[in-house]
Amino acid sequence: MARVAILEDDVRVAKFIADGLKVEAYQVEIFTVINQLIDTLQEQAFDILIMDRLIGKLDAVSWIKTIRSLRPNIKILILSALSGSINRIKGLEVGADDYLEKPFQYHELSLRVKKLVKKETSSPESIINYEDITLELDGQKMQRAGKVIHLSPYEFKLMTIFVKNPQKIHSRTELLDRVWGYNIDTGSNVVDVAIAKLRKKINFATCEPLIISRRGSGYILSNTQAW
Repeated sequence: MARVAILEDDVRVAKFIADGLKVEAYQVEIFTVINQLIDTLQEQAFDILIMDRLIGKLDAVSWIKTIRSLRPNIKILILSALSGSINRIKGLEVGADDYLEKPFQYHELSLRVKKLVKKETSSPESIINYEDITLELDGQKMQRAGKVIHLSPYEFKLMTIFVKNPQKIHSRTELLDRVWGYNIDTGSNVVDVAIAKLRKKINFATCEPLIISRRGSGYILSNTQAW
C-alpha cells in the first residue's frame, strides 16, 4: 500500500488523519517540523505528502520546490485554513497536486488521497513525444528541438495534457479541473495567463508555435500548418 507522510504541527489533527489512513492500510509517518521531513526525504521515499500550509509562522509552500527536488514524483496535498481561490491557486502553482481547506471531512480527504494514489500508478509511460517535444514524466523535464526548457509544476502538467492528447481541443474548464484541481472559479483567467507564459517558453524563434487558441473552445496542441 502507498506510503503517506503527514506534515502537521497540530498533533491531534495529525493523529486523526493518520489513524484514518492506517485503517485503510496506508503506511503513515507523522512530521511536526519541516526540517525533520526534509531530512527523512533524503533517505526515504513517500507516495503522498499531506502538509499543513502553516507550520508555526512558516508558510510551508515555500518548501515545495525543495521537496520536489528531493522526490520529484511525490504527490502533495495541502491542508490549509487559508481559504479562497487566490490561496488555492498559489498553493497549486508552486507545485502542490491538490488543496483542501480546513475544516475538512475525513471522507473527502480519503477520496482525494485515493485519487492521488491512482494518478501515481495509472500511467506506465515515462517518456512521451510530440513533433520535436520530449517530456520525461518521472523527472518532470522537457526538451524541444534538443533544448532543455524549465517549466513550473503546473506548466509541466499543462504540457503533459497537451502532449498526451495532441490535435484535441481542451476547454478552459477541463484544464482548470485537471491542472489546478477543485473549486476554482471558472471565471478566472488563470488558464489564459498560464498558457501565455508557457508559449513564451516553448515557442522560440527556430520552432513552430504549437499551442493554438480556438476562440470559444479552448486550446489545442497542433502544428500550425495543420490548421
